[in-house]
Amino acid sequence: MLHVTNGDSAEASIRAAGVDGEIMSWLDALHEGPLPGGLDAEALRAERARFLASCGWGTAEEIETRLRARDDRLTAAVREGEEIVLWFEHDLFDQLQLLQILDMLDGAPGVEAVLTDRHLTYIDPAWLAQLFSRRDPVEPAQVTLARTAWEAVRAPDPSAIEALLAIHTAALPHLGPALRRLLEELPATGDGLSRTERQALTALAGGASTPMAILDACARDEEAAFLGDTWLWRRLAELGSGERPLVHVRGGGPVGPAPPVSSDEGFARAELELTDTGRSVLAGEADRALLVPLDRWVGGIHVEGPRPAWRWDRAGGRAVPG
Repeated sequence: MLHVTNGDSAEASIRAAGVDGEIMSWLDALHEGPLPGGLDAEALRAERARFLASCGWGTAEEIETRLRARDDRLTAAVREGEEIVLWFEHDLFDQLQLLQILDMLDGAPGVEAVLTDRHLTYIDPAWLAQLFSRRDPVEPAQVTLARTAWEAVRAPDPSAIEALLAIHTAALPHLGPALRRLLEELPATGDGLSRTERQALTALAGGASTPMAILDACARDEEAAFLGDTWLWRRLAELGSGERPLVHVRGGGPVGPAPPVSSDEGFARAELELTDTGRSVLAGEADRALLVPLDRWVGGIHVEGPRPAWRWDRAGGRAVPG
């Protein structure tokens, strides 16, 4: 039996529940970096490895080797007829991983799932064991929806995701909110902030000053918290870059690169504050996309400044051309 889950913490929780079999973490934050369509599995793996290497997680060669070993293990489980159990949560991080895995499995027999609206890390092992005993087989409708959604996520514009949100997604009950949350990472009309960026600046304005305090505040603002600490550090470093940063170290110093690109273990303890420009953007008086370098991905959508092709209309709850 092969258990597949989101990361090391969940893996430890599942192991503590005493289930039989091997446990494997998927180990890729698919809500960050490129997910371009039109690439086969090998090319996408190489693309992800290059991105993760640029973030400081190792060399591209090392990361690609790990991703290939992960994919090969899943393929071998299908080939050998092992029972496969997928353990995934309701948040964006997990839902994107689930889509990729179900797309790869392509309706293979013997696949079951524990899909929960609670974070696996914080569930008592005895309760996890009960969830395991009540696991459900993955149904064809779930596979069909996952494959359609994975293609939509990797599309170069948001129209495919929005079309999917307009139809029935009940086969994967946590998918709709997760996909909407993904689109909220587009720069908003008016201030140019993604939802994560706005939450971080709002936390700073409200008195949170260290990256850890900002992370805690951002997590409280989420319906389903998904963002890891180092990914928030990366956003804070981006907001602190350029000639007109929105954030700086208290006293006026530059934020600098975030770990793991930087080896500075003090980043998480740094005291940060909004600049005057940051206050203007947060008040809706200026556009982040025009002020701070912008070059990132929302699934398959390449978001580039100063005039991104797509934005998120907060009032209308939809993506609109930039």
